[in-house]
Amino acid sequence: MWKNMKWAVAGLLSLFLGTPAARAEWLRAESANFIVFSESRESRVRQQVSQLEVFHRLLLQMTGTRPQPSPNKLQVFFVRGNAEMRIVAEMRPEVGGFYSATPTAILAVVDESQNRGSWNNHVLFHEYAHHFMFQFRPAAYPAWYVEGFAEYMMTATIGDDWIEIGNVNPNRVAWLNHDTWMPYEHILAPGARRISPLDVALYYSQSWLLVHYLFRTPEAQRALPAYLAAHSRGGDPREAFESAFGMRIRDVDREIRAYTRRITMTRMERADRSAAVPVEIGRLPASSDDLLLYQASMSLGQGERRGAAVLAHVRRAAARHNDDYSRRVLARAELLFGDRAAAGRLLETLIAGSPADAELLFLRGMFYLLSGRADEAGRRAHFRAAQPWFARAHRADPNHYPTLVHYAESLSLEPSYRSGNTLNILLLARQLAPQVGSITLRAAEMLLHLDRFEEAEVLLTPLAASVHREAQASAAQALLERARARQRPAPAGAEPVANEEANQ
Repeated sequence: MWKNMKWAVAGLLSLFLGTPAARAEWLRAESANFIVFSESRESRVRQQVSQLEVFHRLLLQMTGTRPQPSPNKLQVFFVRGNAEMRIVAEMRPEVGGFYSATPTAILAVVDESQNRGSWNNHVLFHEYAHHFMFQFRPAAYPAWYVEGFAEYMMTATIGDDWIEIGNVNPNRVAWLNHDTWMPYEHILAPGARRISPLDVALYYSQSWLLVHYLFRTPEAQRALPAYLAAHSRGGDPREAFESAFGMRIRDVDREIRAYTRRITMTRMERADRSAAVPVEIGRLPASSDDLLLYQASMSLGQGERRGAAVLAHVRRAAARHNDDYSRRVLARAELLFGDRAAAGRLLETLIAGSPADAELLFLRGMFYLLSGRADEAGRRAHFRAAQPWFARAHRADPNHYPTLVHYAESLSLEPSYRSGNTLNILLLARQLAPQVGSITLRAAEMLLHLDRFEEAEVLLTPLAASVHREAQASAAQALLERARARQRPAPAGAEPVANEEANQ
């Protein structure tokens, strides 16, 4: 049963801050699409995983996507307070959560104390909507639709027997209460214009409202697939919009402002309310209390500026616990920030005990790759030594995209680097992790070297239009111009894959 309710756009939802529970050991919960780490009691962890899986199914329904397993399950860390969050990545004190997609990991971190009440899971739902869109529905979406879709879906509220969608977003409504809006023409057909940092909040707000209108106005909802298909084929964005919706762009402002007076939300019964979400829950070793969040930070590549402090903490904790888990985390810390030879010895011992562990095999490959980055004279030999370890890691876990990304780098000094073989490695990495912009850049650059300009253009178009990560968008725009001009990029070797795109 569907039940529509009307909201006043000027109204704001209140934020309820929960009280952190007493500290407990970390639990690890795995479901069809998620791996969740939480310090909460088991019943709460099951609820967290269940909500994520229900939201995943809602996205399938809203996008018409056929159910399929995730090639890489999203890791979600529920932490207790901003201080724990800042162990994983440097964050402002007011941040309640973030999502990160880098060449070495994709994960989300959410402050459990800000993840209750009327804003239940909103930060995580926003970022998972991005993750879902690019993982399961990859296309050259307009930038405003990418953000507007995530903003629309993030306000979904999930009860035991019902789901609400279309709720107002209080932050965005606050911005829309200002009289000065951006002209929708600047959003829908930006041309060479870029959104300034000062306009980003208004851009998000107006994008949310436009998607709300398109999803909840029947004639616009019917026309939306044709518009998205036309946009993905390229061409003039103004013409694509006006042709699909039968509305001149200059009239959009008036239409959307009028829509704010009739905006609605929907409550629907959950068809799956009696079906339990299958989830496996296990308790991590006691050493995880001291090390799990530091491991997450290092996996993202977040520790460079505070490497010495991270290394000192991990060394102390590993000496205190002295178990396999702490030795694994110590090996990564020594590899990145400390004694690389000591890391090699630790990895040898760990791999002897777990010869098919993809993460350990990957780290062994990274041992040689990092040695090669630091040793110009011996770089080729180090890179070649890395290659069989990356090959073993890929056989152990074909979906571990960081292995593929860094395997491609280890080939960069070979005469056959610019080849269909390397391209296939990069395209597979992108297929597994389309959220990671630097992988797309690397794959597109290889396509240009091989004169596959149209394919490169398809990859680069959405990245160049992104309102996030301006440096990356500029790099994509430069390559896109070469693709359209049918020009190869300058002949240069593969640079180390940067983690510049960490936090969103």
